[in-house]
Amino acid sequence: MEKQILRENRRLRVLEDYKILDTKNESDFDEITKLASEICHTPISLISFIDSNRQWFKSTHGLSIKETPRNVSFCTHTIQGDSLFVIENARDDERFKNSPLVVNDPSIVFYAGIPLTDAEGFSLGTLCVIDNKAKKLNEFQTNALKTLGRQVVRLLELRKLNYQLNLRNNILNTNYKNLEHFSRVISHDMKSPLNNILSLTDLLQQEYSKRYNDDNKIYIDYIKESSLKLKDYIDATLKTYKDGNASIKEKEFFTINSIVRNCNKLLNPTKEFDISLSNNIEIFNYKSYFEQILLNLISNAIKYNDKSKVVIIIDADIQDGYCHLSIKDNGMGIENDKIDEIFEMFTILDKVDRFNNVGTGIGLSTVKNLVERIDGEISVKSTLGVGTEFIIKFKP
Repeated sequence: MEKQILRENRRLRVLEDYKILDTKNESDFDEITKLASEICHTPISLISFIDSNRQWFKSTHGLSIKETPRNVSFCTHTIQGDSLFVIENARDDERFKNSPLVVNDPSIVFYAGIPLTDAEGFSLGTLCVIDNKAKKLNEFQTNALKTLGRQVVRLLELRKLNYQLNLRNNILNTNYKNLEHFSRVISHDMKSPLNNILSLTDLLQQEYSKRYNDDNKIYIDYIKESSLKLKDYIDATLKTYKDGNASIKEKEFFTINSIVRNCNKLLNPTKEFDISLSNNIEIFNYKSYFEQILLNLISNAIKYNDKSKVVIIIDADIQDGYCHLSIKDNGMGIENDKIDEIFEMFTILDKVDRFNNVGTGIGLSTVKNLVERIDGEISVKSTLGVGTEFIIKFKP
C-alpha cells in the first residue's frame, strides 16, 4: 500500500510538471479526438488527465463538460494498466452499471481507453472513445487508438520541451540584465581594490633598490589582500553566471537528506560543526539548484557564526501542498534594517566571518535567483546575536 501511495504521489508530481492541467484548448489535441471518434465511429472522444480528485479533459469531441470527479471516472481504471481498457457494455458491468456517468448523461455504455504513459512509465491520463450503445472495436480501430495515444504523448513531450526552452530563455534574459548591472557597479566596487594594487605597486617600485624592511612587508600584505579581494569578486561572479547559463536538466526525484549529506561532506569533513536534518522528505525538482542553494546557505551559517559550537538545523515540512524548507543557525544574526538588502547583488553587511574574511555580496543574490527558478519564495527571520533562519517555500 505504501508503495502504491508513493507511486501515485510521484505520478501526480510528474503530471504537474507537464503544465497541462487547466490549459486552453489546442488544435493539435482537438484534431486527435476528432479523428479518434471518426475512426472508432463513436459520438464522444476525450483526452483526459487524472488529477488527485478529478479527471480533467484537455480535449473533448462530442462532450461539453471539462471535468468529472475521479471516483466515478472510467479513465481511473485505464491508467492502472498499461494496455487498452475496454468496457463493451457498462450496464452489464458490476463496476460501472450504477455509475452516474452511466445512469445519467452522458449515458456511457461503451468505453475504450488507452493510457498516456511517459518515458518513466507514469500513466498521466487517457485517450478514450465513448458511445451510448454497446459495441466492439475491430483490430484496425484498436491499433489506430493506440497509435493516436502515442501521438498525444509526443505532443505532451513537445509542450514540455517548449516550456523548458522558454524557461531557459528567461534565465538568459535575467543573467543579461544582471551582467548589465554588474558592468555599472564594477567601476565602483572593483575600482578601489585595483587602485590599491596600482598605488602600492608604485610605492614598491620606488623602494626597489633598497632592502626590504617592515614597511615593505606591510605593502606586500596590502597587495595580497587587495588581490585576493578582487579574485573573490571575479570567481564568485563567474560562478554565478556559469551556473545560470548551464543547461537546464530534467527534474528528478531526490531527498533533502541526500543534499544535506553532500553538503556535510564538502563543508564539514572533520565533523566540527553540528549540522542536522530533523525531517527528511522526497521532492521532485532540479537537484543541482538545491545543491547550490543549500551549499550557499549552510556555508554562510558556518562562516557568520561567532559561537564556540556552530549549530545548524535543517527542517523540511509539507503544509497545504507546499514544502517549507528551513535552514536555522545559532550565528551572529542580521540587523532588522539590513534584512531587506541582503539578497541584492554586491550588498555587503561589513561583517567579518569566523575566518576573518569579508563577503563579496554575491552568494545570497545567487540563492534568491535559484529559488525563483524553482518557482519558490525565500524569507528570513533573524535575531541579532541569536541566529538566523532562511525559509524556502516551493512545490514538493
